[in-house]
Amino acid sequence: MKISLKQTQILCASALSVLMSATAAAETQLSGFATLSAAISDQDFNYQRYLNDGGTFNRDSLLGLQLETSIFNNWNLTLQAKGAPSTHDDNAWEPTLSWAFISWRPTDDWLLRVGKLRLPLLLYSANSDVSVTFDFAHLPPEMYSLLPSTDVKGFAFTKTWLNDNHEWTLEGYLGTAHSDWRYFLRESVPPDFTAGALYIGVDMNMIGLTATLHTDKHTWRIGVHRAELVSDYGPLPSDAPFVFIAPNIGYFKIFEEMPGPAVPTVDQLIIDVLTFGAEITLPNDFRLIGEYGRRRINNAIMGPDTSAGYIAVLKQIGRWTPYVYWAGIRTAPQALGFYTAVNQNRVPDFIPGAALINASQRTEADLQGAFDQYSVALGISYQLSPTSKIKAEWQHTRTGSAASFIDPPFTEDGSERQVNVFSLSYSVAF
Repeated sequence: MKISLKQTQILCASALSVLMSATAAAETQLSGFATLSAAISDQDFNYQRYLNDGGTFNRDSLLGLQLETSIFNNWNLTLQAKGAPSTHDDNAWEPTLSWAFISWRPTDDWLLRVGKLRLPLLLYSANSDVSVTFDFAHLPPEMYSLLPSTDVKGFAFTKTWLNDNHEWTLEGYLGTAHSDWRYFLRESVPPDFTAGALYIGVDMNMIGLTATLHTDKHTWRIGVHRAELVSDYGPLPSDAPFVFIAPNIGYFKIFEEMPGPAVPTVDQLIIDVLTFGAEITLPNDFRLIGEYGRRRINNAIMGPDTSAGYIAVLKQIGRWTPYVYWAGIRTAPQALGFYTAVNQNRVPDFIPGAALINASQRTEADLQGAFDQYSVALGISYQLSPTSKIKAEWQHTRTGSAASFIDPPFTEDGSERQVNVFSLSYSVAF
């Protein structure tokens, strides 16, 4: 069922109205945030799900409300409801309960939480929905698409050490998460795969640890994370054997129904992620921000085995903050080579079943989810008030041999493209 923006707003407001009534006797704070963003590209195909030359409001627009209430002593309840584009349907908005956790602070330097939590992943992970808290018009997608999920249902702790002008923070979590991974298929291979957007649900057991150092001028963060991922489709292929039909002619087997040796599979993917980030204050009101992430798949050859990062320079000039950044993401060489080999493999038309075989090769390539791209962006934010900002950005992206952020025309390979994106947004917190 598709839900309109107006319906989303009504549902969010109704849910929080009930919660406010139930906690009227407690110390309660209600806050909210919203972003209205318009973006357009110079291409007729979709980039990042929504961007094309027709323009869209869907990429960054959202509405959120947050309720924080004291239960007793040092126990608190936090709920956050959000209306935003669906994570499993390109044509719908939906309300979600982003946060729902109970926290306990036994001492000033310890915080324990249980429930649905935002993961301590990247510099702006915790506040990525609250656009007024940072100057980027859109957080670099190459970096902020790296993690398997942004939320977890489970337990988390935070330990803080203060000395002089330094604050050390150690954060850890353990829990489960569900996410929907999006693919775009250029071919139909009945009965399981139809050309177009495909969402595959995945369930994950996750654990991680992040250390952060805050000083008067700088922030440094490093994190290690592990996810054990199970797909709704069942066991996942870890490789694809090549079956020869004739000398120098053959196909990569991806379905058991195809002749050839068995397709090797794994019951779950083991994913390790290492992250590093820094925000450094420079002289003359300049700031340098950079983040790097390595997502390694330990037991399969797949496109999401990637490295990603960005580096940005910002300059504050009164209420204005212009910035420039470079960002990139690239699949590991072995997995990118496998993607390229499958994507380019074809059998001649005289081979029986050639059309289905060739469609299976393109489908297998699309299901790899491989990346090879970089972007440069120029942007500026203007602070209207302490709780509102206007932002504008031009982003230029070039893709190489793989471009999983792009929905290519069905008859084309979807690589070595250029996309220019222009965006304008208004963000507010209240």
